[in-house]
Amino acid sequence: MNHSTRPLAARMLPLAAALGLAALGAQQASAHGYVDSPKSRAYMCAASGGSLNKDCGSVAWEPQSIEYSPSVGHHYKGRYCADDFTKCGPADGTIPSGGIKGFAKLNEQSATRWQKTTIKPGINDFNWRYTAGHATAYYQFYITKKDWNPNQPLTRESFESKPLLHENANGARPSSGSRTTHKVNIPSDRSGYHVVLATWKIGDTAATFYQAIDVNIDNKGAPPSEWTTIGAVQPEALSIGDKVTTRVFTKAGEQANRQTLLRIDNAQQAQANTWPYLLAQKANQANAGYLMGQLNADGKVVPNYGTNNIYTKAGSDVVRVEIQKEQPSIPAALSLSSLKDSYTLKNGSAELHFNAIAQGGKYTIDATVFNAKGESIAYQQGEAGNNMPHFSLPLKNVQAGEYDLVVLAKPEKGELLQKTHHFTLKDESGNGGGTAKYDYVFPDGVKSYRAGVRVLAKDGNIYECKPFPQSSFCPQWSASANHFEPGVGQFWSQAWIRK
Repeated sequence: MNHSTRPLAARMLPLAAALGLAALGAQQASAHGYVDSPKSRAYMCAASGGSLNKDCGSVAWEPQSIEYSPSVGHHYKGRYCADDFTKCGPADGTIPSGGIKGFAKLNEQSATRWQKTTIKPGINDFNWRYTAGHATAYYQFYITKKDWNPNQPLTRESFESKPLLHENANGARPSSGSRTTHKVNIPSDRSGYHVVLATWKIGDTAATFYQAIDVNIDNKGAPPSEWTTIGAVQPEALSIGDKVTTRVFTKAGEQANRQTLLRIDNAQQAQANTWPYLLAQKANQANAGYLMGQLNADGKVVPNYGTNNIYTKAGSDVVRVEIQKEQPSIPAALSLSSLKDSYTLKNGSAELHFNAIAQGGKYTIDATVFNAKGESIAYQQGEAGNNMPHFSLPLKNVQAGEYDLVVLAKPEKGELLQKTHHFTLKDESGNGGGTAKYDYVFPDGVKSYRAGVRVLAKDGNIYECKPFPQSSFCPQWSASANHFEPGVGQFWSQAWIRK
């Protein structure tokens, strides 16, 4: 299907408002279907404004487009084939995204990453909802094994090889806006967290649609949970200086004396998955009539890095807990950490690893590396709204010499922020691009400069420290007193010889 033909208005339409409207199918000719009951992983990214599953990427706008086809980026055993999930389909580790690179966020897998729907063993109704009809070959539903590890990427080894249901459709074509219901028998020997994989094989194209459904199986042999979920705390990046407060409500109204306040004092606390954990720790110590976290295998609520549900039990007077964020205006600033002034090439390659931290708003941060000719040779963009991205920028087929890293923080509103870091690439022999070798990139190791030491200066030339007594001038340098800086200072020639 040609996704470029979709009207812009349809691409920008928030699915929280549009899902369920038959008109969406008419507007999005390239969109097809998703499982809306039990809510699939992708659908939870879109439903209710994404309040159930957060940080999903672009699938939040099109959960119906997880379409495995010959054109996707990841294939099982490295090639496309048209058989069922056990033999073909997206590569292991990319199953929830259907092998589509743009939906890779869906492939993240841990015991607490995704919200779950509680179901019972036995016959359950699973509903496919369609935004565009196709002739259908069959539907299949698979479930994870009893001993699967929820903290590892989903692979075929994670699932039973025999589907729970194989339902032939004999070419039936569901209409746009309609649903089909499928009776899926959940095994009685499963309990707790499992993933059900629903596949919809198209009969008139090479496509198969994929939906991962995260479920909590409440087995009748296990005691029912005493906890009721009344809300959730979702992860998002905050800024230093922000405050997060829990507002606790009973039938009598807000109970101000039960508030929990968390102040964000440093960059570590501000990370999207960290502050919810800290807030849950603090709230659970307050004995305010609710607990915050995730239920563990023993039925206890424990704080979680990432999403934390809000739980009450019988007898609690708490009916609602709201999360209020106070994000005061702070000066806009951009900083970089973990960068070096020089890197050594290995086989013509190097890699920059660093963190960028932006304050004063929500930003999209990108990084570009330029060579001495002003050519851009590497680029990477952080996720929109992530004010503290980590960058790993590979530099391939490059030569020793001078380079600039330019990092831009583009705000939702306000002024652009920029930081530029100048660095040198050296080959394995210590050569920085000239014909002579050097010992340091100026001013690295400045206190060790002595007669005969060679440095690569900011002008790209290599300079050798003169013999005694002029060598005593070589280590005399600071940012505010650079009189003897090679090639730059007013008296550099008294200390250095240009090679």
